[in-house]
Amino acid sequence: MSIFTSLARQVTQQATVRRAERIATHTYRITLTGPALEHWAYIPGQTLNVFFGLAAAGDAANLRKRTYSVWGHDAGRHELELAVCTFSDGPGAQWAAQCRPGDAVHFYGPGGKFLLDPAAPAHVFLGDVSCLAHFYALRRQLPPAVPCISVIHARHRNDVFADLDGGLPLRVEVVDSFSAAQYLQAAEAQGLRRLAGAHVYWGGPAATCAAGYRLLRHAWQWPTARIKAKPFWK
Repeated sequence: MSIFTSLARQVTQQATVRRAERIATHTYRITLTGPALEHWAYIPGQTLNVFFGLAAAGDAANLRKRTYSVWGHDAGRHELELAVCTFSDGPGAQWAAQCRPGDAVHFYGPGGKFLLDPAAPAHVFLGDVSCLAHFYALRRQLPPAVPCISVIHARHRNDVFADLDGGLPLRVEVVDSFSAAQYLQAAEAQGLRRLAGAHVYWGGPAATCAAGYRLLRHAWQWPTARIKAKPFWK
């Protein structure tokens, strides 16, 4: 066992898989439970670092990590929800597909800064389906009277999944490809320019996030302080 694997075991916490089910063509819902989640200091929009392979014994243990948005947390039930996308077919995708109730999961967190600004008068969520769980967690925090615009890109309708309550509060555009300019056009059709003081949260592919940030800053003259961009994948 490497020194890094040994250290990871010391600093991580442990939970148990309670449920693992496919909820969309490329997404699994993983429900974790355990005493470590009872007094968890979680803010909606934070993420969880999940370590794979630490449950194996001796030299079979290895250190691999992926970061996931926390879809939901129920302190009373000692549970948290993850929505793990499998588009990449990497270690995280393989872990999600192989998860079974009773499996041990090592994690570290929560953390992250892609959070809702509660003082903002309006909010705009832009990204692909890899952002759904994250944006659902943020959207749930908004009072009904607070204006909200959303544009979520999906290549196929069966890649879209509902929020934990079964609702679909975010607008989805199903099309093969979607540029940063098209995101803004779709948001403008919902009245983006009329949302005074709105904060924009942009996630998804790194190239699209970067292009969107440039468009907002230079073509739209959107203040930097009202843009949060976070690539969910490259």
